[in-house]
Amino acid sequence: MEYNNQLSENDKRFADEFSNYVNGKMASPRKVGKALADDHRYLVNEKAKLMFYFMEQLAENWHKGRYDQRNEWACRLAAETIDHLAENDLYHLPEEYYENHKQ
Repeated sequence: MEYNNQLSENDKRFADEFSNYVNGKMASPRKVGKALADDHRYLVNEKAKLMFYFMEQLAENWHKGRYDQRNEWACRLAAETIDHLAENDLYHLPEEYYENHKQ
Protein backbone atom coordinates (compact mmCIF):
# COMPACT_ATOMS: atom_id res chain seq x y z
CA MET A 1 0.00 0.00 0.00
CA GLU A 2 1.64 3.16 -1.20
CA TYR A 3 0.56 6.13 0.88
CA ASN A 4 2.22 8.59 -1.47
CA ASN A 5 -0.53 8.67 -4.09
CA GLN A 6 1.66 10.16 -6.83
CA LEU A 7 1.86 7.72 -9.73
CA SER A 8 4.40 8.03 -12.48
CA GLU A 9 2.94 8.52 -15.92
CA ASN A 10 4.00 4.98 -16.90
CA ASP A 11 2.40 3.48 -13.79
CA LYS A 12 -0.83 5.39 -14.42
CA ARG A 13 -0.85 4.22 -18.05
CA PHE A 14 -0.36 0.61 -16.96
CA ALA A 15 -3.15 0.81 -14.36
CA ASP A 16 -5.52 2.29 -16.94
CA GLU A 17 -4.61 -0.25 -19.62
CA PHE A 18 -4.94 -3.13 -17.18
CA SER A 19 -8.39 -1.92 -16.14
CA ASN A 20 -9.40 -1.57 -19.78
CA TYR A 21 -8.15 -5.08 -20.50
CA VAL A 22 -10.03 -6.62 -17.57
CA ASN A 23 -13.14 -4.62 -18.46
CA GLY A 24 -14.00 -6.27 -21.73
CA LYS A 25 -10.98 -7.85 -23.37
CA MET A 26 -10.12 -10.67 -20.96
CA ALA A 27 -11.61 -14.03 -21.87
CA SER A 28 -10.35 -16.16 -18.94
CA PRO A 29 -8.96 -14.74 -15.67
CA ARG A 30 -7.70 -18.20 -14.70
CA LYS A 31 -5.77 -18.66 -17.95
CA VAL A 32 -4.37 -15.13 -17.81
CA GLY A 33 -3.26 -15.75 -14.22
CA LYS A 34 -1.47 -18.91 -15.27
CA ALA A 35 0.19 -17.11 -18.18
CA LEU A 36 1.38 -14.32 -15.87
CA ALA A 37 3.03 -16.91 -13.62
CA ASP A 38 4.83 -18.53 -16.56
CA ASP A 39 7.56 -15.94 -16.84
CA HIS A 40 11.12 -15.28 -15.78
CA ARG A 41 11.57 -15.81 -12.02
CA TYR A 42 12.43 -12.14 -11.41
CA LEU A 43 9.34 -10.97 -13.28
CA VAL A 44 7.13 -13.43 -11.41
CA ASN A 45 8.46 -12.00 -8.14
CA GLU A 46 7.77 -8.42 -9.26
CA LYS A 47 4.25 -9.36 -10.39
CA ALA A 48 3.66 -10.98 -7.01
CA LYS A 49 4.66 -7.71 -5.27
CA LEU A 50 2.09 -5.87 -7.35
CA MET A 51 -0.54 -8.48 -6.50
CA PHE A 52 0.14 -8.25 -2.77
CA TYR A 53 0.16 -4.44 -2.74
CA PHE A 54 -3.19 -4.55 -4.54
CA MET A 55 -4.46 -6.98 -1.89
CA GLU A 56 -3.20 -4.69 0.90
CA GLN A 57 -5.29 -1.85 -0.50
CA LEU A 58 -8.36 -4.07 -0.83
CA ALA A 59 -7.82 -5.27 2.76
CA GLU A 60 -7.62 -1.70 4.01
CA ASN A 61 -10.82 -0.92 2.08
CA TRP A 62 -12.48 -3.88 3.83
CA HIS A 63 -11.39 -2.79 7.30
CA LYS A 64 -12.54 0.78 6.65
CA GLY A 65 -15.86 -0.30 5.15
CA ARG A 66 -14.98 1.14 1.74
CA TYR A 67 -16.66 -1.50 -0.40
CA ASP A 68 -20.07 -2.40 -1.72
CA GLN A 69 -21.73 -5.57 -3.02
CA ARG A 70 -19.78 -5.38 -6.28
CA ASN A 71 -16.36 -5.67 -4.61
CA GLU A 72 -17.19 -7.05 -1.17
CA TRP A 73 -15.91 -10.55 -2.02
CA ALA A 74 -12.55 -9.26 -3.30
CA CYS A 75 -12.05 -6.94 -0.33
CA ARG A 76 -13.04 -9.53 2.28
CA LEU A 77 -10.84 -12.27 0.81
CA ALA A 78 -7.94 -9.86 0.52
CA ALA A 79 -8.33 -8.84 4.17
CA GLU A 80 -8.54 -12.45 5.35
CA THR A 81 -5.46 -13.35 3.31
CA ILE A 82 -3.28 -10.37 4.18
CA ASP A 83 -4.19 -10.45 7.87
CA HIS A 84 -3.55 -14.22 8.08
CA LEU A 85 -0.17 -13.92 6.38
CA ALA A 86 0.84 -11.02 8.64
CA GLU A 87 -0.32 -12.80 11.83
CA ASN A 88 1.81 -15.80 10.87
CA ASP A 89 4.90 -13.70 10.11
CA LEU A 90 4.76 -14.60 6.43
CA TYR A 91 4.16 -11.06 5.23
CA HIS A 92 5.23 -7.69 6.63
CA LEU A 93 2.69 -4.88 6.61
CA PRO A 94 3.75 -1.24 6.89
CA GLU A 95 2.86 0.59 10.09
CA GLU A 96 0.44 2.73 8.05
CA TYR A 97 -1.70 -0.36 7.52
CA TYR A 98 -2.24 -0.76 11.24
CA GLU A 99 -2.70 2.97 11.78
CA ASN A 100 -5.42 2.97 9.12
CA HIS A 101 -6.91 -0.35 10.24
CA LYS A 102 -10.46 -0.04 11.54
CA GLN A 103 -10.70 -1.99 14.77
